[in-house]
Formats: sequence, C-alpha cells, structure tokens
Amino acid sequence: MQAIIKKIRVSRAALAMVRDANDPDRVFDLIEALSASSDATQKTVARMSRDPELARVLRERPRLGRLDLEELGRRPKGTLGRTFADHLSENNLDPNLLPVLEAPDAASYVKAHLFETHDLWHVVTGFPTTSEGEMGLQAFYFAQSGSRVPMGVFVAGLCFTFLNNFELCEVAMPQVVRGWLLGRRARRLFGTDWKTLLDRPLEEVRATFGLELDKVDTILREFERNRLSVATVPA
Repeated sequence: MQAIIKKIRVSRAALAMVRDANDPDRVFDLIEALSASSDATQKTVARMSRDPELARVLRERPRLGRLDLEELGRRPKGTLGRTFADHLSENNLDPNLLPVLEAPDAASYVKAHLFETHDLWHVVTGFPTTSEGEMGLQAFYFAQSGSRVPMGVFVAGLCFTFLNNFELCEVAMPQVVRGWLLGRRARRLFGTDWKTLLDRPLEEVRATFGLELDKVDTILREFERNRLSVATVPA
C-alpha cells in the first residue's frame, strides 16, 4: 500500500511540474515526493557511505543554515557570498522563507543539505533559474550523484518544455549537455561546507572544484560550429 501511495504522490507532483515547471515550488514538491521513500533513501546513504570522503561528510554534516542577505551583500564584489546575495536579490529569492530542515541522521541530512544549497549550486555552476537552466543543473546533479531524484526532475522539466514550449528544446538541450559535462569533470560539490567559502572569490571557488565553465562552453561552441559547417557542405 505504501508503494502505491508513493507512486500516486510522485505522479501528482510530476504532473504538477509538467503543467508549470517555472514554479520553483513544483520542483521542490517533486524532489520531496521522489525522495520520500525511506528504502530508496537508505540505499542512497549506503552507497555514499562506501566512499570514505562522503562517509566523513555524512558523519560531520556541515550545514549552510540561516543566512543574512544584507550581511552577504556587504561582502567584497566578486566573492561567492556577494555573488550569491546578488543572485538571490535579482531573482527575488528570500533565503529566510526556506525552512531549515532538521537533520538528525544521515538520510535526512542528504535531503536538508541539497535543499538549502540549491541556489548556491546555481551560482557556482552558472546555470540561470530559468526552466532550461534548472534542467541543466539537474543534469549536473545526476552526473555527480547518479541519483534518481534529479533524473525525475529533469524528465518532468523536459516534458513541460515539450508540451508547452517546444521551441525551447533547442535552448534546453545544450544546457543539459553542459550540465552533464561540468558534473562529470568537476569535483563533488555535495557535502561542501559553503560557509567557509563565502569570503573567497567565486572564480577561485570554481577553480578549486574543477568547474571549468569556460572550457566546457568552448567545447559546446566548437561542437556547434562543426555541426553547422557539416550541415552547410554541399551534397
């Protein structure tokens, strides 16, 4: 019975996101539904625990916690903290409206950590908060973790784009490829103690994690140029 209820919940959340993937609440509702299975969560924790670095993270459980947007905005221009504050302001996002989830164990920590650091990942990866940017970030998540949750969000977002704005697929798919390449090339972001990095220059933080945005963007541009040149060659 619980399995049936979970499938119904996931289906409803997925359909709601397909109707309006631009609403961030729909994205978080689907993430909540996909990660609600205790069995799936325990399997994820067990897999992560086999990695010494991730096992340490699950023991120490660094948190971002509550942030003071005004204080962040006073940090030097170009720092991660200042760029994050600008990102939140430009997108009318108030970090105080997001609940700080309790994390008494490893399973709840995975969910809480990803929930509260979502917009920081947008900043360091350079993905906008548009629907295509969200799909790119979910591809990045999946490339780094192999979890079914980002894949579920990505599929729902792609369905939304297909049904409601098919022309946007031309914009969305390069973002997905970009997310996959960035995620596979970079160090893992999960479990980062972001509070210790807020005063560091954003570009330095990106370099630390091997987030080679310019290099990946150059690869994609070169691929597109080659594709167009082949397409224009007379038969």
